[in-house]
Amino acid sequence: MTVPLTFRRAQASDAAALADLARQTFIDTYGPYTDPEDVRLHCDKSFGVAQQLSEIEDPNYIVILVYHQDELIAFTEVVQRPAPDCVKVEKTICLYRYYVKQEWHGKGIATPLLQEIEKAAHDSGAEYLWLSMWAPNQRAKAYYLKVGFEEVGLMEYHFGTKVEQDLVLLKRL
Repeated sequence: MTVPLTFRRAQASDAAALADLARQTFIDTYGPYTDPEDVRLHCDKSFGVAQQLSEIEDPNYIVILVYHQDELIAFTEVVQRPAPDCVKVEKTICLYRYYVKQEWHGKGIATPLLQEIEKAAHDSGAEYLWLSMWAPNQRAKAYYLKVGFEEVGLMEYHFGTKVEQDLVLLKRL
């Protein structure tokens, strides 16, 4: 069964809905496995309305929203930023955020969303897509490897009061 989806670029008027979805999906993904205070600190820093508006309006960001009928069910952000040293290629863009509401996991959202991400990345002039991910998230890692990403190294990631080592993955577009 194919779920009808609508993809569109985020606009300033989407900042509040995006902030809510970002916070919800982040808590659903990491909340059960990490310190609640670190989750709160991270969400306060990363997912406020002002932060989302700033990212939507920043020309270095491409923010894509995914709707099923009138429900916002997923979003992604790709951003032009320097890749970590373990990425040994040029013409890269970062897959910064890639979140789907928990109740939509396993319903065929990931593949068409990745196609939208790759199209946006390619249209930006990038030849490679890189991302960093929380190493213990084996479900995400398995998905990324299945769709053509390769593990290329590690990078520091500041999360709440901690500094963690994230996996860095790379895919040729």
